[in-house]
Amino acid sequence: MQGNGSRGGRSEEEVLDAIEERRRRPRRKVLDEQITLSHGAGGKSSHDLVEALFLRELRNPLLEPLADSAVITDGAVRLAFTTDSFVVRPRFFPGGDIGELAVNGTVNDLAMAGARPIALSAGFIVEEGLPVADLDRIVASMARAAEAAGVQVATGDTKVVERGKADGLYINTSGVGAIEHDLELGPGAIQAGDRVIVFSPTVSESEVRKALVG
Repeated sequence: MQGNGSRGGRSEEEVLDAIEERRRRPRRKVLDEQITLSHGAGGKSSHDLVEALFLRELRNPLLEPLADSAVITDGAVRLAFTTDSFVVRPRFFPGGDIGELAVNGTVNDLAMAGARPIALSAGFIVEEGLPVADLDRIVASMARAAEAAGVQVATGDTKVVERGKADGLYINTSGVGAIEHDLELGPGAIQAGDRVIVFSPTVSESEVRKALVG
């Protein structure tokens, strides 16, 4: 995404105004009495659950934008912080596996804030009976993905649960990255006139640059 001309990020006052506007909106309600799979599918049900329950109870300026990463400012230092959980079935699929996906997904969330990834955490919930060879393969895949992204897995945690309690393996990864620019990137920064570029792996770098400049 490229902004109009030399326009940079929004001012702190504009960000606070946007947060206040969101707070004044009528509060959503979770209409369902029970959680369903649709609440985790990333669509309207997921959005309603986040807005009506999590954001209502946990609301604060860092969470309020609901972006891929929270932006934390401490003096002159700006950091992006994100977390994600992966419950993929099958664990191995054409072109990758749950471990590679976990690393790349978290690095991608940091990139959406324009951050350089610094470190990741990795939490494993392992079901009793998972073949050690599968876990070895997945962790090795994570290591390769982390090396390719130039980031280290700095901390982690492992829990083992009873058979039938975790679909084999769940992985949670969190990441922190350094924001080395003054731009405010995120859904709230989108304005009329911005360019949205959608491309596939078959598109060359030169074609992307041409679209950005042209």
